[in-house]
Amino acid sequence: MSEQAGKKKRHGRLILWIAVVVVVASFGMRFAALSGEKTIDSIASIQEREGRPVETVSAVSGDITIWTTLAGTVEGIVQYPIISTNSIQVMDVLRKEGDWVKRGDIIIRLEKAAANPMLHSYERSRVLYEDALSDLRRMRALYKEGAVSKRALEKAEMGLKISESDLQNAREGVDLTADYPGVVVSMLVEKGEMADNGAVLARVARTDTVKIAFTAGSRQAMVLEKGQRAIWMDGGNGGSGEGFIGRFDLAADPETHLLSGEATFPNPDGSLIPGLLVSFRVLTGNRVGVVKIPVGALIDSGDGWSAYVVEKGPDGKTIASLRKIETGLRTADEVEVVSGLAEGDQVVRFGQSKIKDGDLVKVIGGEEGR
Repeated sequence: MSEQAGKKKRHGRLILWIAVVVVVASFGMRFAALSGEKTIDSIASIQEREGRPVETVSAVSGDITIWTTLAGTVEGIVQYPIISTNSIQVMDVLRKEGDWVKRGDIIIRLEKAAANPMLHSYERSRVLYEDALSDLRRMRALYKEGAVSKRALEKAEMGLKISESDLQNAREGVDLTADYPGVVVSMLVEKGEMADNGAVLARVARTDTVKIAFTAGSRQAMVLEKGQRAIWMDGGNGGSGEGFIGRFDLAADPETHLLSGEATFPNPDGSLIPGLLVSFRVLTGNRVGVVKIPVGALIDSGDGWSAYVVEKGPDGKTIASLRKIETGLRTADEVEVVSGLAEGDQVVRFGQSKIKDGDLVKVIGGEEGR
C-alpha cells in the first residue's frame, strides 16, 4: 500500500469517528430534554393525583382594635388672666413668658403701701390686723378674770376675723398669684410700670388639663368622632396619658380641606407643655369576640371578597372550596369576617393563585400541616 493511500485511509477513519461522536452527543441531548419533559409531567401528574400544595390557617374568634395616629400642638385647656384690683405701681415681675407655675405661686408683686380704692392699703390692713389680734388677747385675759362679758369677748373675736379677711384681700391685691397650675403665655407689664385697676397684667394657660389641637385628612376624618379614647406616649421620656377626643369639626377648612379637632388629656405633672408638638393614637375601631382571619387569606372577587376553605369532599378527599365572605373591621394584619366563615374553618393563606374552586389540595403548611 502506498503512503498516499495510507493517509487517505487514516483521514476517513477520523471523519467516521467525529460523525459517531456527533450522533452520540445529539442522542444524549435529546434524551436529557425528553427526561426533563417527563419530570415536569410527573410533578403535574402527582399534584393532579395527590392535590396542589397549600398552607392554611384557622378562622379564630378574638378581638380586633384599630388605632389611628394623629399629631398636634399642646394648648392649655383654658387661659385665665392675672388682673390688678388697684391703680398701683408694679414692684416686681417674678415670672416670664414660658415659665411653669404652681397654684399659689406669686407672678407679679404690686406696691404694698399704696391705697386700695376698694378697701385700704396692705400696710394699713396689716396694722389693723395686729391691733385686733392684740385686743383679742387682752379681752381673753380679762374674760378669764371675769372682768368682761362673753359677748365682749365674742365681739373681739369677730373683729379679728374681719381684720384677717381684710388683710388677706389686701395681700391678694398686691401679691398676684396663679389660681391653677399652668404656663405663663403672656406678660403685659414690666417692673416700675403703673397697673390700672381692672387691667390684665398677664395670662396663664391652665395645664392641669390640656388639649392637643390637630387636623385630619378625609380618610382619617371618616373614622374620627367626639368622645373616642385617645392615648399619647413619649418614647424618649417614658411619659404617657389617656384622654379623649373633645371636639371634632364636621366641616373642612375651605382652603386646606382638613378638619380640625381637639383631644383632651389630664396633665397633673405638667409633662405636656403648651406649644409642644405631640403625636397620639385614637381608638377608631373595636370589635370583641368576632371571627377573624389574616388579611393575606382574602381574595378579591371583583364584586366582593372571598376565601378558599379546605374541607372534605364527598369522596373523602381534601378540596378547596371558594366562599363569598362579608368583611368588617380591617387592620394591616387581620380582618373581621361578618359572614361566610365560622370559627375553626381552615382557610388557605398561601397557594390561592395555583388553585380554583373544587381543586384537590394537599395541606403542607399552616395549622393543618403541624
